[in-house]
Amino acid sequence: MRILEVSAFYTPYIIGGAEICAQNLTEWFTGQGHEVAVLSAAPQREHESWGTPLNGYRLYRVGTPHIYPVFQASTAPGWKKPVWHLQDIYDPRNEAMFERVIADFRPDFVHIHWIQGLGYNGLKVLARHDIPTAITLHDLAYVCVRTTMFRGDHECVRQCRGCRLSMQAKIGYLADIPRLGFISPSRANLDKVASLMPIAQYPSFHILNPITYPTPTTPHLPSDKVRLLFVGRLENTKGIGFALELLEPLAERYDFHLTVLGKGPEEDALRRRFGQHPWVDIVGHVPLQQVADTMAGSDLLLVPSLWMENSPGVVFQALGVGLPVLASDKGGLPELIDPGRNGYIAPAGDVDRWREQLVSLLERPEQLQALREQASSSTAEFDYAHLAQKMLDAFAIIRDHRRPAKGL
Repeated sequence: MRILEVSAFYTPYIIGGAEICAQNLTEWFTGQGHEVAVLSAAPQREHESWGTPLNGYRLYRVGTPHIYPVFQASTAPGWKKPVWHLQDIYDPRNEAMFERVIADFRPDFVHIHWIQGLGYNGLKVLARHDIPTAITLHDLAYVCVRTTMFRGDHECVRQCRGCRLSMQAKIGYLADIPRLGFISPSRANLDKVASLMPIAQYPSFHILNPITYPTPTTPHLPSDKVRLLFVGRLENTKGIGFALELLEPLAERYDFHLTVLGKGPEEDALRRRFGQHPWVDIVGHVPLQQVADTMAGSDLLLVPSLWMENSPGVVFQALGVGLPVLASDKGGLPELIDPGRNGYIAPAGDVDRWREQLVSLLERPEQLQALREQASSSTAEFDYAHLAQKMLDAFAIIRDHRRPAKGL
């Protein structure tokens, strides 16, 4: 089968699990004998490539007509953002680019991870050519222009007008694709999208992201100090500021250290506010191997997300090496955590409940070793080859499921 993987972000330009998933699946499909190509965005003109052979597959890294590249979305001035989103939905040059890629590679199947930044109206090209298409819902991009339904420091209780209008345009494009299906790493994310967008009539699948992570090169060694870890993008939605403010007064009573791995728009502010404390180390972005080794040397992963997380890869990377997780109750996180077996769940943003749970673990750190031993039994749930094969099985169902257009 000739499979086109679509992901605006693609290695080495990675910001999260969706891009790692796209890369891992591309390499696995290639290893299984499929012809595979990747369509992604180029940060600058000098990064562009056209069907370039790479590790057995082909890479189309293209420039786009947007007022700024998708890589600058978090730093672009506010006045440019509405223009960017209009271009992303309607600019005919997006369609022309998709047409060229389709004509050159001639895929039998298209798998979309992240089309925002390449152009949603590229979906019209897939419809015109009747190419069966699977969309993995890594976030809420089809119902929210910010992709999170989170604004400022709180979740959106309903769609704003701009998001509704954007969604209606996307619905129109999707409705023309005769063979279409949706995949979500969490049931919570799938249900949320389905509550706002009529996708229930299409084949839908709950499949964890097939992601492989490096094996730690260092063993887990006991320590008198409780070693806490945060891995993720440094922004409000991830709750890192909430966690640091919560831990600050506890540092006077308990012996712990927090390592923060990741980068993001809040990094400089967090360094100014908390960087002088000896109990925290804000490291920044590090390679995946260093993440794995840091996990091996940690006792508890904190995932204090304030928005509706989907199924963060950092959680099953942690559980895969036996690292227990304390996570918020948002989105798909409760689907991954079995309280008392591989970690604990606390209400998102609830200072009292999070403090209570952390104090319990800091006062009785022997609980963490018991959780570690039980967390190791979770690894079978995240078997990479099994999940990748489930993806292929879903593709086959979508390919054979034809319905009249304009029915979404």
